[in-house]
Amino acid sequence: MLYWAGTTVRNIFYDLGVLKSISFEVPILSVGNLAVGGSGKTPLVEFLIRELKNDYHIAILSRGYGRKTRGFLWVETNISPEKTGDEPLQIKTKFNDVAVAVCEDRVAGAKRILAEKPEINLVILDDAFQHRAIKPSLQLLLSVYSKPFFYDLLLPAGRLRERRNGAQRADAIIFTKCTDQYTPLTWENKTIFYSKIVYQNPILDALIYGFSGLADNSPFKNHLAKTYNLVGFKAYSDHFSFKQKDLDDLITIAGSATLVCTEKDWIKIKHLNGQEKVKYITICHTIEGTSDFIPWVKKHLH
Repeated sequence: MLYWAGTTVRNIFYDLGVLKSISFEVPILSVGNLAVGGSGKTPLVEFLIRELKNDYHIAILSRGYGRKTRGFLWVETNISPEKTGDEPLQIKTKFNDVAVAVCEDRVAGAKRILAEKPEINLVILDDAFQHRAIKPSLQLLLSVYSKPFFYDLLLPAGRLRERRNGAQRADAIIFTKCTDQYTPLTWENKTIFYSKIVYQNPILDALIYGFSGLADNSPFKNHLAKTYNLVGFKAYSDHFSFKQKDLDDLITIAGSATLVCTEKDWIKIKHLNGQEKVKYITICHTIEGTSDFIPWVKKHLH
């Protein structure tokens, strides 16, 4: 009840204008969710970069979850993930020509991006659905298909960060991690899109030992079991910060098997001794009906 009261009053204050939301002259695209945990926000941001970077000068702004720094920081590929957070560094590593920054104050972060890089004409906010101090041009709400937000409860009874009707602020809802055969969902006449996970699998003929630090490790474990000869798997907490001892322990446990992790985990171990013994799998999202989705996005950004 206390959590419900706090989040509800905060949203009412924004709706009434007691708390101010700032608009920017350049389009702001927000990607977020109502529930805690992994809904595929970063893979969707990467999908948007690939589809839009030929039409826009893009900057990504993230809070940098799990980083041990504060304030504004430009993300560069040679910076430690402890300073940037794992997901912003992953994005910068894959798209080095795209500006990536972290800042817990999204308004200050956006202002600095536009002041220092005036060529930017699209800012994508990663995990910003509850950051209402910025009024985005386009708001995309993600929800895992197997755990839709409208069947969930507020924290701590469930996984929701705010009431279900917060989804009204979204311009579109994207149900993520859909199976090959899925039944269309509806909610309050909102525009709905669907996305699926696509794994970019390296060729591995030997035995493998998997590990990952995700909000839900089971889908990755199940994929490894179906695709490879999986002899063991170790699950870590989401955004787990791997240290040298962690990798040394994994190498010992795996023995002759090849260690395999996600790209998100690889970002945090690639600087450690023994990283050459680890392979990683890239996880991408595809949007069903991309030919409809991307024109829809561009139309709303304009």
